[in-house]
Amino acid sequence: MNESFGVFQIFVPIVACGIVAICCASFCKIFHRARKERLQRQAAENRVRDVSASVYVIPISVSDDDLSRPPRYSTAQFYDPPPAYNQVKLEAYPLEPPPPYTEAPHS
Repeated sequence: MNESFGVFQIFVPIVACGIVAICCASFCKIFHRARKERLQRQAAENRVRDVSASVYVIPISVSDDDLSRPPRYSTAQFYDPPPAYNQVKLEAYPLEPPPPYTEAPHS
């Protein structure tokens, strides 16, 4: 009886640790796979969002001379600074909603 009790004292903790290690490894794999799938879904959503959001570039004509010379600061317009916050008068917020959008007829 003493020998079987010694065998149980040695092998039961080893088997229990093995079962716990297998469970931890499987949980880690499950969570890693779920995180990987979530990141792939987010990347796919970002690619779709990037494709659908286009940028409109306003074409301007610039000569080669304008590209090579420094900017002309003498032609810049100067504006007065804005008034201080304590000098700005608050306007009343309109209580009625804005008019509904209507398509203008094309001429």
